[in-house]
Amino acid sequence: MRGLLIKDFYNIWKQGLWYAAMIAMFCGISVIAENPAFSATIGILASASVPLTAIAYEEKDGWQKFAAAGGLSAGTVVAEKYLLGILFSFLGAVGYCIAFAVVGAETAAAEFAAPLCMQLFAPAAVLPLIFRFGIEKGRTYMIALVVVFMLVFIGLMPLVGKAEISQPTFIACLSCATVVILAVSYKISVAIYRKKEF
Repeated sequence: MRGLLIKDFYNIWKQGLWYAAMIAMFCGISVIAENPAFSATIGILASASVPLTAIAYEEKDGWQKFAAAGGLSAGTVVAEKYLLGILFSFLGAVGYCIAFAVVGAETAAAEFAAPLCMQLFAPAAVLPLIFRFGIEKGRTYMIALVVVFMLVFIGLMPLVGKAEISQPTFIACLSCATVVILAVSYKISVAIYRKKEF
C-alpha cells in the first residue's frame, strides 16, 4: 500500500501541488469574503479529482496489466485510490478549518461538520464510476457529479442550522453515513475492478 501511494505521489506531484495551491487560494478567498464555503467546495473537487488523475496515468502507461501480472489484489489497488482521495480531502479539510477559524463565523457545529463529510462523499461517489467506465467517460460523469455535489452543498447549508434534529445527533448520523457510504462504495469498486480485463 505504501509503495502504491509513493508511486502515485511521484506521478501526480505537479497536479498535487496545483490542488494544494488552489486549496490555499480558496482559503484566502473564504477569509476575504468571510464565507468558509469557498474553501469547502475546492476540497470536494480535489478529493475527487486527485485519484482520477492517478488512474489516468496508470491507464496511459498500462500499469493495470503490470499490477495484475504482479499479483496485486483488486482490494489493495482500489483501497489505495480511496486512501489517496481521503488524504486530499483532509488537506481540503485543513484549509476549511483555517478559513473557518479566521473568519470566526457564528456557525452551528452541524454546519461545520457537513462540508467535511461532503469532501469524503466525493471520492466515494466518483471512484466506482471511474473504475466502471474508465477515464474518458468517467471524467464526464465525475464533473457532472461534483457540480451536483457542490450545488447540493450550497443549497443545503442554510437549512442545516435550521434543522429540528439536535446538533450532536445530526453530526453522529452524518459521520455514520459517511463511513457506510465509503465502505459500500469501496465494495462496489472492488467488485467492478475484479471483473475488468486488462
